[in-house]
Amino acid sequence: MSFEAVPTLQQLAMQRLLADEDLAISALEELPIMLFPPLFEEAFIERQTKVVKAMVVSWPFPCLPLGALMCQAKVDNFQAVLDGMDWLNNQNVWPRRCRLQVLSLQDVYDDFWEGCVGKKSTQWTKPVDATTEGKKHQLKVVVEYSLMYLTLTDYNSAFMLWLIQRRDTMWIYFVLCGSGIK
Repeated sequence: MSFEAVPTLQQLAMQRLLADEDLAISALEELPIMLFPPLFEEAFIERQTKVVKAMVVSWPFPCLPLGALMCQAKVDNFQAVLDGMDWLNNQNVWPRRCRLQVLSLQDVYDDFWEGCVGKKSTQWTKPVDATTEGKKHQLKVVVEYSLMYLTLTDYNSAFMLWLIQRRDTMWIYFVLCGSGIK
């Protein structure tokens, strides 16, 4: 006899919320902060681009550790993240809830939630000063490339062009990793 795992109440609530993108987007302002990472992860994996962009715009943590989800990245869901970053970058005053400072594409966290709350001590997870609420921050993008895997496909080329076009408005950090070949 086999038993299927029974979904938790939280999982059922997230599934219901994501079933209606407009409802999910309108609920973001009142969504408990602890639900942001699992909801974002599910929306990103399911390629719900409108929800992903809206969640970037209202991200309540200093770091969006997208590197932990890059194995799930497709052009459309990754572009939704970039569109959210662009939207924030073009605003003089940010949404009240947004605390985003860094989009990290480094694969340094074991899970997505850990990267959001900053359990590992890094310079990217320092909390935002409460006196800056609603004010515009200069966004940082941290990119990790392995020399072994640095092949400029159309996807990488488009992302590199996006970074180059924003070099005057965002801090961009590249972390190059060795190939591991001896």
